[in-house]
Amino acid sequence: MTGQQDQETNGATDHDTVAATALCGRARWDYAVDAGARRGGYNVRRQNVKYLSFMVHYSFLMLFLSVIFSAACPANAQTPSAQATTSPFPESPPAKQGLDFSVGPRGLDSLRYNGQPLLLSPESGELQPWKSAFRAALDLLFPPTSSSVPTPAKRPDTVDLVYPWGRVSCTYGKQGDKITMRIEALNTNSKPLNEFSVRLMELSFPRVPDGGSLEAGMFGFGFMGPQWQIHRGPDSIPSVADPRFVVPIIQVDYGTGTLNFCSDDLESSVDLPRFPVKTSYPFVITCRDIKPHASKTFNVSLRFGPAGARVQDLSGDILERYAEKYPFQVNWKDHRPIGSMFLAGPQINVGSNPRRWTANSGEIDVTSDKGKAAFRVALLKVADTSVQALKDTGAQGMITWDPEGEEFTYACYYGDPRLVPTLAPEMEFKNDGAKSVIDEYFEKFRAAGLKVGVCIRPQQIAMIDGKPVHQAVEDEHVVQILADKIAYAKQRWGCTLFYVDSTATINGALNPDIFKALADAYPDVLLIPENESMRYFAYSAPFNSYMHHQITSTPVGARLVYPKAFSVLMAPDGARPEDHDALVAAVRRGDILLFNGWYETKQIKKLYEEASR
Repeated sequence: MTGQQDQETNGATDHDTVAATALCGRARWDYAVDAGARRGGYNVRRQNVKYLSFMVHYSFLMLFLSVIFSAACPANAQTPSAQATTSPFPESPPAKQGLDFSVGPRGLDSLRYNGQPLLLSPESGELQPWKSAFRAALDLLFPPTSSSVPTPAKRPDTVDLVYPWGRVSCTYGKQGDKITMRIEALNTNSKPLNEFSVRLMELSFPRVPDGGSLEAGMFGFGFMGPQWQIHRGPDSIPSVADPRFVVPIIQVDYGTGTLNFCSDDLESSVDLPRFPVKTSYPFVITCRDIKPHASKTFNVSLRFGPAGARVQDLSGDILERYAEKYPFQVNWKDHRPIGSMFLAGPQINVGSNPRRWTANSGEIDVTSDKGKAAFRVALLKVADTSVQALKDTGAQGMITWDPEGEEFTYACYYGDPRLVPTLAPEMEFKNDGAKSVIDEYFEKFRAAGLKVGVCIRPQQIAMIDGKPVHQAVEDEHVVQILADKIAYAKQRWGCTLFYVDSTATINGALNPDIFKALADAYPDVLLIPENESMRYFAYSAPFNSYMHHQITSTPVGARLVYPKAFSVLMAPDGARPEDHDALVAAVRRGDILLFNGWYETKQIKKLYEEASR
């Protein structure tokens, strides 16, 4: 579950509420849980120390990058007029409607749409190599022996760049109000070329443009679509639209018109790198995977339309092509709410209760068989109470976050149900019966016709000096780690609901191919990744928080590609009055609400009843 800061829920009722905070990367929830006096509930507050630490380091990194970026990238050298926040062009009535451009020996010499000039000079239209900030900084310190230079091409409307490893050619074309650019990369080297980037041009707009990619970001902040100025997009939403993660379209609304920057064949990333507020932006593509002694073609375009033109109006074919390449395959018909269950909490500090179980207000003794028998009774009472609350609310089931307990609070949630016998041996206590306590716990819910689930993580746990430590693994190993955890929970407890914690690292979201592989292997489960990219919606129902971030629906961008996409929205207390209609609409469109599973939530039940009318 997520949230960037610990927040008090507005309009809280007299029952105990849960507050949670999102962590970036592999950070965890730290809960402070006070045993509740009513409905067997708990007061839960999540604190996010690791996230704040990450953001501090991230801010310093961005400051460093902005300094070396401006110093090192030739395409970013700004004149005072280019740095202005108002248009450098004199205002005049449109001289010619539609798209009009000319190609010179080094790129575009001119570009207008409906009479509005968008190039400051032919230099702004030059095809140029583009380097990352780190690469450019290194080149300043250690100049390369040779560099790529633009050379005049013999073919009409074509510009060449010569590199030490080969050549890049760009052929310009016009289709209505669309500039097409056919990029052909020839790798004459004996080694594969992983990637290269090219600045196609730098456009200047009459005002600071709005827009961005259709990505909602790992916290869902872009769920309504690009609503901010290009340079002010949230840090959780990258400026680049990488087709491995999101449909490669960047929308730009510059007031007098709209354009979409697209990878037509879904082969290259498109990017408008962020700078401090300005009206000029470079248009950059990144091309990948050119084999030795081979060429590869990439097709990109700039699609122009009137002010207010929608993405689907200008780039509907790209949306359809993306859905065809990465088809929607979530096969989950039940969209009733889901309850969340937490069995332990870090505020419990009882010597005889090292796993910090909250049942019986934490007064648990797992050091003797008598105490374990009492723990069994207390835990099964929690299950009985929760079963009734879930049934009364009309839930489809529940997810238990911590069957392993929370002895080592810095490492929670462990997200590995296979470690229950190791980390919480009292859960295996049978009290002369045939079943262990944890097996009886899950069976209570299944016997009531409810689905069950657990929290899993894509990290591997290693026991170091007797303590669990999360260890990061490469993407190619994550599939097997998660698959093994899913298989164990399915076989032992019949789990079909899986909250996948910490699905982002400091470098970004996990590759969506991981969730595709899991969906292929387990088509009968619902995967709920904590953090998201657009393509996750093809294989899962990503988690977002209404409680913390006011996310009231599945992101608009995701539904442009996948109309049947849906999310799991954390809304433990229902909707605030101003968001009531939005949450009702979300439920009608298939979004699933997540609530506290240990007491009946009438607000959740009412939202679903209204949505069914």
